[in-house]
Amino acid sequence: MSTSGELAGFTGLAVPAFLAEIMPAVEIGWRLGRAFWGRGLATEAAEAVVSHARAELGLRRLVSIHVVGNEASARVMVKLGMSLERETVQPDTCRQVLVYAMDL
Repeated sequence: MSTSGELAGFTGLAVPAFLAEIMPAVEIGWRLGRAFWGRGLATEAAEAVVSHARAELGLRRLVSIHVVGNEASARVMVKLGMSLERETVQPDTCRQVLVYAMDL
């Protein structure tokens, strides 16, 4: 939450079952309200989730799905140390997506 009490957004882990070709996998993702973009909040929150995934959950690998056109989100993935693994199409939306991954 911001100092005003407004929810900035969320960051967390999910199983990306909508993209069967990369399963089994655990995805890290984030969504922030537009008012909170460009402040480094997504990167800061994602770093905390990566640490939790490694230390508390014992995960060995994370993926993140980049919808082509959302370059700010792709920059967060790169800052986290993720690398482009593959290009594909999300079956339910027919959108082009890039799958980034990292070993923990």
